[in-house]
Amino acid sequence: MKRYRIIIIVLTVLASQYSSATIIHIPTDYPTIQQGIDASYDGDTVLVQPGEYVENINYIGKNIVVGSRFLITGDTTHISSTIIDGDSAGSVITFENREDSTAVIIGFTIRNGYAVIGGGIFCHLSGPTISNNRIINNSTYGSIDERFGGGIYCFISDSYITGNIISENRACYGAGIYCDSSSSIICNNIISQNIATY
Repeated sequence: MKRYRIIIIVLTVLASQYSSATIIHIPTDYPTIQQGIDASYDGDTVLVQPGEYVENINYIGKNIVVGSRFLITGDTTHISSTIIDGDSAGSVITFENREDSTAVIIGFTIRNGYAVIGGGIFCHLSGPTISNNRIINNSTYGSIDERFGGGIYCFISDSYITGNIISENRACYGAGIYCDSSSSIICNNIISQNIATY
C-alpha cells in the first residue's frame, strides 16, 4: 500500500510539472533565443518569431523545445524566414549536458557556424531531436585531425535527426554529418552539396 502511495505522489508531481509548462515568446518576452532558454524549465517551449537571430545557443542541459512558428503552423516558409546565424563565432547550436530526445530544435535555418567540430550543431553526451531545419553554410577549422562535422557533429550521442536539409557545409571529415561512438537515428533528410577534404 505504501508503494502505491509513493507512485501516486511521483505521478502527481510529474503531472504538475508538465501542466505548468510555459511558452516563452522570442522576441516579445526576451530579445534573444539564449535568454529564452536561460529562463526556461524542462518541458517549456521557446517559440521564435520570424527574423534573423545572430547568436550561438546552448541548451545548457534543458529538455525544452525551441521552435519557429513552423512548430505550430506546419508552414515551411517559417523555416527559411527564421534564421539562427552563428556569425562564425562557434557552433550555432550546442547540446553537451545530457539533453534527451525531448530537447528539440525545429523549424530554423541554421547557418554560418564556424568551429573546430560541429559548425552547425554540436552534440556530445546528448540525444536531442533535430527536425525540419535547413542546416547550411557551416564549416570547421583547425588542423586536419580536428575538423569534423561541418553541419552536425555527434559524439556519444543518440540524436534523432529527421526531415532536415543539410547542405553546403564544409569540413575535413563528415561535411554534412559526422558521428563517432554514437547510435543516432538519421532518416528522411536531404544531405547534398557538402564538401569534405577526405
